[in-house]
Amino acid sequence: MQMIECHSLCIKVSDTGICIYCYSKNIIKNGTTKTRKQQYFCKNCYKRFIDFYTYKAYEKNINSQIIQLTKEGLGIRSTARVLNISTTTLLKRIIYIAGLITQPKISLYQSYELDEMRFYMTNKSNQMWLTYAINKDTKKIVSFQIGKRTNKTLNTIIKTLLHSKAEKIFTDKLRNYQYLIPKEIHSTKRFETNSIERKNLTIRTHLKRFNRRTICFTKNNTVLYSILKIYFWG
Repeated sequence: MQMIECHSLCIKVSDTGICIYCYSKNIIKNGTTKTRKQQYFCKNCYKRFIDFYTYKAYEKNINSQIIQLTKEGLGIRSTARVLNISTTTLLKRIIYIAGLITQPKISLYQSYELDEMRFYMTNKSNQMWLTYAINKDTKKIVSFQIGKRTNKTLNTIIKTLLHSKAEKIFTDKLRNYQYLIPKEIHSTKRFETNSIERKNLTIRTHLKRFNRRTICFTKNNTVLYSILKIYFWG
């Protein structure tokens, strides 16, 4: 009887068959994880991965979902429930995402609107202020700072605008601005800050921690700064 030699070419390497990072098909098996899940190695980008993660925080598009939900105004716990991940992991991921976002470059010789908005840190006895500036033409936020309503906080934003050789800076009639902004470029005319006042309303509507009547208070300055960075520039 003649023996027939048979070689199987149907060995499964991966359910998807491609690398989740670079989408290359040049992948091989590479041991297992602690939970006995098959791990793969990509010979193209030299990264290891598994096909299906049990914990949602390790999925590839989770960061983009966090950015989207944050910009839509969902709170920490709401976002964690929607994405089915823990709040601790979400906070760490928000800080990580914000660290990758850079402040946009400010164009020279532009006009800006500058204003400050009150909110509470931890409880209503601790008042804090969000100070920020927007480009009068594009309406985009160019810089922001969190702190008390003092010259130090306001001057952080003003110095940024002055370094960009601002043609005009429009503010309300807060007395502090009179000492910090040169008179030749400072204006407090009525209706000149309508855009940034409308922006205040938008921020209060989207982010619950900035609502006037709310039980949602910011507890950590780093997390708040990260959320604002994602919301403004993410």
